[in-house]
Amino acid sequence: MFIFTHTNLKPSAVALARKLEELTSRRVLVTTNPNSTLPPPIIRWGTSVAGSFGHLTKYNPPELISVVANKYRFSQSMIATGLPCVEVTKGTPERFPVVIRKILEGCGGVGIDVCTSLEEFNEKYRQYFWSYWRDLNPELGVHIFNGRILKIFKKVRDESLPPEQFPIRNMTRGWNFSRVKEENFPKLIPGLMSFYEKFPIAFGRLDIGWDRVDRVYRIIEMNSAPGIAQNPDTTEAYAKSFAEVLK
Repeated sequence: MFIFTHTNLKPSAVALARKLEELTSRRVLVTTNPNSTLPPPIIRWGTSVAGSFGHLTKYNPPELISVVANKYRFSQSMIATGLPCVEVTKGTPERFPVVIRKILEGCGGVGIDVCTSLEEFNEKYRQYFWSYWRDLNPELGVHIFNGRILKIFKKVRDESLPPEQFPIRNMTRGWNFSRVKEENFPKLIPGLMSFYEKFPIAFGRLDIGWDRVDRVYRIIEMNSAPGIAQNPDTTEAYAKSFAEVLK
């Protein structure tokens, strides 16, 4: 069994491989070489490089990873399928504030600014993609596997930090994930089922927020290779799921 990943994502891939070996008693190799000659089953951990074995990959196929890796492409895909999302677009906003997306394939909040006026937008941000700022609260990180929930985490902020007018909830701004119970979010389940029916990516972490104005859960983005190396419980949840389907 093989896990194909990117160099930057290798720690999580290795953690998953070691746990899979414990559960299945099978050897699990991790590679970053797209020219490897590998037999299936192959798990693809966050790299859309097709390589010499792209057609063999069921978990996750490179074409779906490519979509989720780019915030604009992912947003357009969600719009096309009719799923509530945070729309990423370009052009002149009709209202403010907006969330500027300087980088479409970054993570951890890299390249994100909040713009509050047309003057500021014209001066600093006209060349970038953006999305309207929405009051999404709570924001959740939902780990999924074949359409079912593995774990849910809520984004919470360090209480010692000052309040934010337009919160952008990522770790660089003092936000972290706190485990919550699935039964506390019953309205989330139908939306996730609809997502998987229309966009059948096998696994990953969805960032989802409750839109207090429109009363709907909106998909913010997806990470096809979430960082799990420092979270043994989440690593085990993924490994158990893979062990079941790869018997």
